[in-house]
Parts: sequence; structure tokens; C-alpha cells
Amino acid sequence: MKRFLLSLLTLGLVVALVAFALLPVAIRQIRLWQSARAVSGYQDAASRLSPQDCDRLLARARAHNQAQDGGDDYAALLNPAGDGTMAVLEAPKLGIIQPVYHGDGSGDTARVEHVVQSRLPCVGADGPCLLRATRERFFDPFAGLDRLMAGDCFFLRVLRETWTYEVLQVSEETPEALAGTDPGDRDECVLVAAAPDSGGDARLVVRGRRVPRQSVNPTDDSRMLPGGASELILATPVAAAGLALLALIEGIRRAVQRHRRRHMKL
Repeated sequence: MKRFLLSLLTLGLVVALVAFALLPVAIRQIRLWQSARAVSGYQDAASRLSPQDCDRLLARARAHNQAQDGGDDYAALLNPAGDGTMAVLEAPKLGIIQPVYHGDGSGDTARVEHVVQSRLPCVGADGPCLLRATRERFFDPFAGLDRLMAGDCFFLRVLRETWTYEVLQVSEETPEALAGTDPGDRDECVLVAAAPDSGGDARLVVRGRRVPRQSVNPTDDSRMLPGGASELILATPVAAAGLALLALIEGIRRAVQRHRRRHMKL
């Protein structure tokens, strides 16, 4: 009976350790699944729009950009699915395919948000379009953003349009510097990473210029980790460590039993 209880306790301990180690992977997969659903819903809703409906929605967005007053209809702009998604951001090099939500400043959920005070992601009015990431402990929508370099490309899908942005600069800037961004360039999209855990003010900023390049369809790498490592590759050493721990505990238990038997014989 004691042997059975010890084995059961050992197994429970190993399962708990492995579950704790795999928690970040599980949370990340859940967030990626939620993002994929939002992306699919946005693209399906956009595909059902007629060309006239697309033109009307884009015209409303351009009028909002020209007014720059953050009107009451902000939440309805470029929102065909009705779930707050205004675009889809894709960075093939990083395996990022994320919905872009209307900004509300809450920061409760890890996601990519449009900064309300900036230009909407469509042609019209001066100033760059700012997209900001909020993150959780185990998930960052802009993970690996620092691996982008000048000359790399990312893409914005807005309704039925796909725009290509070439990275001009990757730098660290303070919120004050971002607030003073020169509004003279209407073809820029700026990606702003979440605030660092270190508590510093500087944030990673990627500036991209829209280029007249034929749109491409990036490979769906949304299930890949930054750096190209798959979730399975990440989970394998954790599972192996758990099995090794189980084998070690079982070996110690058997050694103790052998020692006891020899002691009893003496």
C-alpha cells in the first residue's frame, strides 16, 4: 500500500511540474487560436462586402482621418465583422498574423490596437498610423519584433486591400518622442511594442513606409514561435525533463528498498 501511494504521489508531482512548465505554451496556443478566429471572421466579413460597400467604408475612414476629431463613430469604422477588428497585420519573418483592434486603452487583453489619436490604416490625411501591442505575462503579440531590420516587409490587410510596408527604421523611443511624431508622412505605419517589464520608458518602435509593390500572400506561420521553433520543439525538452525526473525518483525509491532488504537480512 505504501509503495502504491508513493508511486501515485510521485506521478502526481511529475504531472504537476510538467503542467506548470507547459502553461506558457498552452496560453500562447489559446491566444493564437483566438487571433486566428478574429482574422478569419474579419476576412470572411470583408469578402462578403460589395466593391461599393468597401468604397463607402474607406471613404468614411478617410473622412475621419481628415477630421481628426475621434468622433463617436470611431468604433464602427473599418469594422465589417462588428467585433472591433479594423485590419489584419502580417509579418512573415516573425510568424505574426494578428487582428488589429480599435484602441480603447484598457490593456486588459494581449492584442494589437490602433492608437486612437493616429491616422486610421487607409490613405487620407497626414500622419502615420500607429499600432500598439498590449501583452500578458505569457503572450506578446509583437514577440520578436526586434528581429525586423531595414528592408524587411510587413503587410496590412484592410477590407479587400493589402498594403505592403517596408521597414525604414527600428529604434527605441520614449512615449513623449512618439507623441511628437512628425505628421508629414501619410504613408507610414508605426509598430510600437508593449512597455518593457524592466519598467523603463523606452519602447521598441518599427517604422514602415508603404511601397508601391505588388501584394504577396505570406505563408501562414502563426503557429511558429519567434525564431522559427515550433511549439512541439519547445515542449519536447520539458516533457523529457519530467520523464527524467520520474525515472530518477523511481530509481531512488528502488535503491532505498534494496538497502532496506539488505539491512533486514543482516
